[in-house]
Amino acid sequence: MSPDTVKRIVFSAVLLGASSLSAGDKDKPADKLETKVVDSGSFGIYVEGKRVGTETFKIEQRPEFSIASATLKVDDGKTKAEQTAEMRVSPKGELRSYTWRATQPQAEQASVEPRNELLVEHLVPADQKKMDVPHSLPVSTVILDNNFFSQREILLWRYLATGCVWKEGQGRLCKPGSFVILVPRLHATRNATLEIVGVERTTVKGVERELNKISLQTGGPNKLVELNEPKEEPGQWLLWVDDQYKVVKMTVPGSNIEVLRD
Repeated sequence: MSPDTVKRIVFSAVLLGASSLSAGDKDKPADKLETKVVDSGSFGIYVEGKRVGTETFKIEQRPEFSIASATLKVDDGKTKAEQTAEMRVSPKGELRSYTWRATQPQAEQASVEPRNELLVEHLVPADQKKMDVPHSLPVSTVILDNNFFSQREILLWRYLATGCVWKEGQGRLCKPGSFVILVPRLHATRNATLEIVGVERTTVKGVERELNKISLQTGGPNKLVELNEPKEEPGQWLLWVDDQYKVVKMTVPGSNIEVLRD
């Protein structure tokens, strides 16, 4: 990976939630802050080889904050679901707001915002009985909600900016990194650990590619996520990313779940 690529990745990560740079990156000149799309596209969600859903997303840098938005549509032949999510993060890596909405199979919504340097979650469930759930978490906490796979890419970029160092002649050296995450759909806190496994050849849509492999462990059980009921997501995801560290493929070890970039 070239120094220019590393620099771009680190810049993206800082604006999307990294609170600090590694020592090697601090010496690099800062990019001019301007509005631009860092990544956009869609992920296909497959179960047993059958496409059951799509997440369409856009990750954008703005001068005053960065914004990640996504729309999830699922139809597995039994259940239809449609959800949206929007996350805003300050250049210091502090959460400004997170909003989740569902229109199918029933109308629900939730939001997270800072309050007195901590986080509070506002819920409007299907029965419309509003309630607040306070969390004793700092505003630097990472949002990693159920079913929104672009948020895993953002977490990966944050890991690259905070868990790695750049050494001349050796490139980027990374150790396993741990983060406290909030899963709004579960109203729960988890620990997430990321580790670069290495370069691996893997098949993506019938074509063999050489990609960087990342392990993301969140400690939950390995089972499918029901979209109409908030349940635990799989405890481990494997991510394959290209040289720009954009996610190309995700799988759950030992399962029939696969997420592929379109």
